[in-house]
Amino acid sequence: MAEIAVVHPNLAIRGGAESVCMHALEALQSEHELTLFALDRPDLDALNEYFRTDVTDVRIELAGALGPRVREAAGHRLLKLQAALLGRYVRRREDEFDLVLSTKNEFAFETPSVQYVHSPQFAAADPGIDKVDPAHRAYDAACRTLAGIDVSSVRSAVLLANSEWTADVVEDVYGATAEVVYPPVNTSQFPSRPWEDREPGFLTIGRIGPSKRVLRNVEIIATLRERGHDVHLHVVGPTTDGEYCDQVRERADELGFVRVEGAVEHEHLLELIANHRYGLHGRPYEHFGIAVAELLAGGTIPFAPDSGGQREILAEDPRLLYNSPEEAVTKIDRVLSDPKLQREIRGRFQATKLPFTREAFKENIRNVVERVTT
Repeated sequence: MAEIAVVHPNLAIRGGAESVCMHALEALQSEHELTLFALDRPDLDALNEYFRTDVTDVRIELAGALGPRVREAAGHRLLKLQAALLGRYVRRREDEFDLVLSTKNEFAFETPSVQYVHSPQFAAADPGIDKVDPAHRAYDAACRTLAGIDVSSVRSAVLLANSEWTADVVEDVYGATAEVVYPPVNTSQFPSRPWEDREPGFLTIGRIGPSKRVLRNVEIIATLRERGHDVHLHVVGPTTDGEYCDQVRERADELGFVRVEGAVEHEHLLELIANHRYGLHGRPYEHFGIAVAELLAGGTIPFAPDSGGQREILAEDPRLLYNSPEEAVTKIDRVLSDPKLQREIRGRFQATKLPFTREAFKENIRNVVERVTT
């Protein structure tokens, strides 16, 4: 049994990284002593209900007196700075532990560590962004300095990546090899619905914010309706960006065929996926794309940008990947208009064993931790 510090700045975001954290805690709690370091005290009961986990045996420590104040003041902004402050705090405590496990990206630790990278947080620029303004570069540099990041400190860790694409980014940024461990995805609890009994509508799932391009998804569906398709859209996910969410709701009210569900209970999410035929993801360069994986596992035909880890989920199928809203409309129009093509796509993925189950993730995390601590 090892003493393990688990590092995760803010579980209230309830995104893919937070799912990784909760499932890692669940996987390790019976065999190790776990202390979760965060900037704000997480509501484990609510998180267990949201992620369908059973995390009970974990100590929680906040990053000193400063941590909660920073979290409250910054909210969901300045996330890199928040991570740097948490990493700096844990570095002062790391010698109390046998292992440090970061479930949200890379840090600089001297204690043996396992670090799960969704996207390198202290890279000079985000993948897919060609130009970064001087203020952004200065902010990045300040955060890297505060966190004590250098190439050697990252290379000394056992790095995990959520996709082959992310592993390639880690190699480019740090010259380090990251082992791919797909994040936990619910692949087995969806109610069974025949295709003909499903609604010919779309789901957009994920945090409702600008990075997810939800408004662009809305306009894609609007254009498809202009082309004669009787489709609608449900927007499902936590509303962490108030101003952007207001814009989405206002546009939904104008159109009438868009329903903003917000965060929903797990059982309702399963029903929504099982009752609809299609999914639409909007974020380019998605590091993995848990929403895309859930839509695929639930029997829908999902469409997503032709970039990032979501290409792996959709087996690089060109019929489902797009590079622009115009191309999305064209490709989706083609699928909606051709029942035979729909059967071919569904048949391809129904015959494929999905590699990103929750059970596989937890087994992989246990094996990696055992390898490092023994």
